[in-house]
Amino acid sequence: MTEKKGFTLIELVIVVTIIAFLFSMVVYFLRGQLFKGTDARRKSDMHKIFIAFEEYEKDHDCYPDVERNPEIVTCDPGFGLRPYLNKIPCEPSTNSNYIIEVDDSVCPSWFRIYVKLESDSDVDIDESGCTWGCGPAYAFNFYISSYNAPLPLMGSAPETSISEEPPAANYYGCINGVCERIAWDPERPGPLCLPNYQSPDCYDKCGPESAECKSWKL
Repeated sequence: MTEKKGFTLIELVIVVTIIAFLFSMVVYFLRGQLFKGTDARRKSDMHKIFIAFEEYEKDHDCYPDVERNPEIVTCDPGFGLRPYLNKIPCEPSTNSNYIIEVDDSVCPSWFRIYVKLESDSDVDIDESGCTWGCGPAYAFNFYISSYNAPLPLMGSAPETSISEEPPAANYYGCINGVCERIAWDPERPGPLCLPNYQSPDCYDKCGPESAECKSWKL
C-alpha cells in the first residue's frame, strides 16, 4: 500500500511566499498605471486651462487676474473662464482648484500652473518637471506656463551636510472680515482655504460682506 504524503511546512511557506511576491508585483504595476492615468488627466486639465488663458489674453491683452479675483479659476462651479473654457476642471485627487500664479498686476503679463504628479517617471521625462520641487513651498513637481513667464522657484538636490528649508508660501484670506495669513496644506498641496490671495491686505477684499476663506475640503 502506497503512503500518500502532503506538503511539508517548508514547502507551504515557499508557495505562500511566491504567491505573496507575485501579488505584490501585480499591485505595484496596477498602482503605477493608476498614477499614470491620473497624471495624464492632470496634464490634460492644465492644457485646457493654458489654452483658455491664451485665448483670454488675445481678447483682453492681459491674462486673467486670478490674484485679485480667484473666483475666475474656482473649479466649483467652474464657470469663471467662460466662454474660453466651459467648465474649469478640478484636481482629480483632491477635487480642489489647480494652483495658478500670475504676476502681481491688474493686467497680468504671464502665468504659471502647478501640480504634483504621482508618477516619478512622468516628472523625469518631461521638460516641465522639477524633480526637487518648484513653486510655492517647493510643493510641486510639474508646471506649465505662458511662454514669457520667468522660471519659478526651484528646489535643489538634498545635500548630505546642508538642509535647506523651502521658502514659506505666503497666502492670505478673509477670516471674520479681517485679512489674515493662512496656513499651507501639504495634503493638497496649497493654501488651506479658498478664496485666498498673495497680498497681506487681501487687495482690500475683506469686510462685513466679504467672501470668507473656507476649507477647500468642504
